[in-house]
Amino acid sequence: MDTCQFTFIGHTDTIRTALGVEQSWDVLCERLNRTGTGLLGGTHYFTISYEGPELFAVDRSHDTIGVYYHDLGEWHRYITARDIRFGTMPDTVPGQALIRATSPN
Repeated sequence: MDTCQFTFIGHTDTIRTALGVEQSWDVLCERLNRTGTGLLGGTHYFTISYEGPELFAVDRSHDTIGVYYHDLGEWHRYITARDIRFGTMPDTVPGQALIRATSPN
C-alpha cells in the first residue's frame, strides 16, 4: 500500500503527524460519507494514524507539494504541512479493511 506522512501544526499550536494510505476518492466518499469532487490532480489518503484528519489529499503537480484536508465538501490547503514523506507498507492481511485508530492505545 502506498502511504503518505506529514507533520502540521494543530489547532492547539502543537506539532501533529498524520499517516495515511492511498484510497480512491469514491471509496473515501462511501466510507466517510463525504460529498463533492476529489482534489483535481491529487492523490487521496485514508488516515490510519491517531492524529490528523479522517482523510487528506496531496497535489504533487506543482513545484511545491500541497497537502489538503476536506471539510464541508471543499478542499483546504494545510499551510503548516512539513516533512512530507511517501512510502509503502505491506498489506499483511490481504482483504482486511483498514480501520482508523480511535484511541492512542
